[in-house]
Amino acid sequence: MKTFLLPAMLAPAMLLAGCEEKTPGDRLSAETIRPIADRDAVEGMAVDEFKKENGWQDTAAINTYVVRYNYKLKLVKPLPEVALAQANAILSSYADAQKNPGMMGINLWQAQLDLSQEASEWLRPQGDGFVARRDAFFAGCQACIDYWNREGSKDEVNVRRQALIVAWSRLEAMGFKDADKVGAGVPRQAWAPFMKTEQGWMAKQG
Repeated sequence: MKTFLLPAMLAPAMLLAGCEEKTPGDRLSAETIRPIADRDAVEGMAVDEFKKENGWQDTAAINTYVVRYNYKLKLVKPLPEVALAQANAILSSYADAQKNPGMMGINLWQAQLDLSQEASEWLRPQGDGFVARRDAFFAGCQACIDYWNREGSKDEVNVRRQALIVAWSRLEAMGFKDADKVGAGVPRQAWAPFMKTEQGWMAKQG
């Protein structure tokens, strides 16, 4: 029986190949995906229970692997206060459109239209029941009541109230309920693709 010996330089290379990670490491995937989850948490929320859920080979892209994490967005402030903070953020964006209305005011016109349509689509199905719902939601938030009742021109009042309605509707779309208290959370997911290179796994850009 003949015995074949591996060349001295070949054996270490084979050993290294055997130790290569077949999937992105947990540290790399967490460091890449956690910022995505953090950006999902608006003012008054925090990311909680951030855990790897699954990973899979991307069948449409060679040497690409996708990793997904589960987490919760947890309220660290009362929900009405979160809605109010988001309303102010929407107003800030609207103010930018006012400062830079674009050619013939197209940017401002589009901002007005988008805000009005989004608010109307959420309000319309509620009909007359919205007033009672609003009063119950604002009951423990004096700042919300003051915001809603603040005086101004008809357009200013409409835009301000539409901003709060849109902020509230988006929180509801995320899964939050009007009665949710501090500590309540909604499930979310974030994922990212990774590419295998000669230097190992790297987060895929773009």
